[in-house]
Amino acid sequence: MEIGTRAGVLGQAAQAVGNAFIGKGKCFICVVATGLIQKKVKDGATDEDVANTLTEQCKLYRVQEPAVCDGVIRLFAPEVVYIINNTNLTPNEICSYAFTDDCGDDFDRKHDWTVELPPGPKPPVEPEREPKAGAPRLKLLQLSDTHVDPHYKEGSLADCELPLCCRGTSGPANGKRLAGKWGDYGRCDAPVALLENTLQHIAKEHPDLDGILWTGDLQPHDIWNQTREESLSILRLTTDMILRAFPGVPVFPALGNHEAVPVNSFSPSTVTGRLSMSWLYDEVATQWAHWLPANQSGLVRRGAFYSVLFKPGLRVVSINTNFCNDKNWWLLLNSDDPDQELHWLVEELQKAERAGEKVLVVGHIPPGTPECRSVWSRNFDEILLRYENTVSGLFFGHNHWDEFQLFFDRAVPDKLRPYAVAYVSPSVTPYEKPNPAYRIYYVDGEHPDTTYSVVDHDTWTMDLKAANREGTPEWMRLYSAAKAYNLPSLTPSSWTRLVRDMASNDALFDEFYKNYYRDSAERPACDNQCRRKILCQQLQGRSRDTTPCQVIWRLFDAAHPTAAWWQLFLSRLSGTSSFLWKSVERMFQT
Repeated sequence: MEIGTRAGVLGQAAQAVGNAFIGKGKCFICVVATGLIQKKVKDGATDEDVANTLTEQCKLYRVQEPAVCDGVIRLFAPEVVYIINNTNLTPNEICSYAFTDDCGDDFDRKHDWTVELPPGPKPPVEPEREPKAGAPRLKLLQLSDTHVDPHYKEGSLADCELPLCCRGTSGPANGKRLAGKWGDYGRCDAPVALLENTLQHIAKEHPDLDGILWTGDLQPHDIWNQTREESLSILRLTTDMILRAFPGVPVFPALGNHEAVPVNSFSPSTVTGRLSMSWLYDEVATQWAHWLPANQSGLVRRGAFYSVLFKPGLRVVSINTNFCNDKNWWLLLNSDDPDQELHWLVEELQKAERAGEKVLVVGHIPPGTPECRSVWSRNFDEILLRYENTVSGLFFGHNHWDEFQLFFDRAVPDKLRPYAVAYVSPSVTPYEKPNPAYRIYYVDGEHPDTTYSVVDHDTWTMDLKAANREGTPEWMRLYSAAKAYNLPSLTPSSWTRLVRDMASNDALFDEFYKNYYRDSAERPACDNQCRRKILCQQLQGRSRDTTPCQVIWRLFDAAHPTAAWWQLFLSRLSGTSSFLWKSVERMFQT
């Protein structure tokens, strides 16, 4: 083993030990801080008192830059006080909610729930069908994670210490990395000019769109410096830009986690007054009314979800996935199917099944993403499995990467059956290194035997580095899924075979990884640990469940013997560090 390789191995080993200690340390700090805040609130502390205490802790433990500590905690303090006053959760439960991987599953074990499905047998499963050759198609655009930043400033500092840079307030550039005209690969969001150019290009290149799936996250990542007024202003700005670019084209929106202020905070409809969501949902209902029928306004104002008939026999159901987000602290107050959204989803799918309709489901956070609560994700999976004949497409955003998620029937534990695929669209924002992008889907169209399923999809992108250098973006079709991955069809089985093939075919994975970042000039290298993780993510329609990954990992390890040895070493090292930490904990027990 070369010295450089040995140093890399030792570095990863140190990181494995460090992560285990950091995780336990995170829990200890969380439990102590939570207990302190709970006592203060029960003793009558005000929002300001709580904000001051939390800000001190944030700065003391260097959780973030001081300005971010000040801003974020000021925004969150009122809901922290409200939630503590209205729950009887212990510090351990709260911290297990916040840091499930490190602090155990106390919260999940005590807050399990199941959405009831209608009685009666499930209809026989329809076999996978490839759409007829030459049949008409629908052409749909998915636009996701635009994250437009009205305060973006060309020539500003692009590698500042804050969660969002490329602003006049990011600090002096002084010869360091400068923000380009069209954006930057660092922690920088999309300038208004980039979004305008994107929409103008799409309108010119794709004048034949049948519909647009608009899957949320409009606001920039300045989570410490947001106001409700600015969030609504960006909602209106983006809506107006889409209306002007695509007059007369149906648009089906979904709400992103960044639309809320503070970020991720979506209170249930039982919360009234200043902490209710009416400030956002009322304006969302007004803006979405450009495309949605009036009879859906009540649902949007209640929880930002709705159901509309798109074409004869084809319905679009938009769900608010912020009710599954583990960064939504309001779930501590009520995590049991918030606002009965999944119960409503079952009712809509049952009606669609009776009517012989197919359904496209749109949302923001993919159900298999780790921050989607596992109990919510499990329920969604079970609902989807029950109505697999009805749901013909699933479309999400949030992750910013070009990817997908597969769902499996677990009736036979040692023979999982792929039954659905969720398409996860790339982002327009170049935040954290990808090139800006959008997706075009070709869906089996209107004919007597239609499946209304995705036949193919194209990802379009532009080279951000070249655009900043040359002065003008040049958009191009990066790839067609069917052609790039040699897929005979875009059925769940075909996507599953692709993941299996990528486990042992490095060239095929490299192609996927290139598309994952949209051929970004600054995409990071992906070692074996990274590859195993990304392969597993494509199989995780159910959050935090690695059951479908086991076979793929075995295939990967067989093709990469060094990776198999290293994974075993790391797992045992992690177990050793966990034992050491428990020994330290016992030293301090009385």
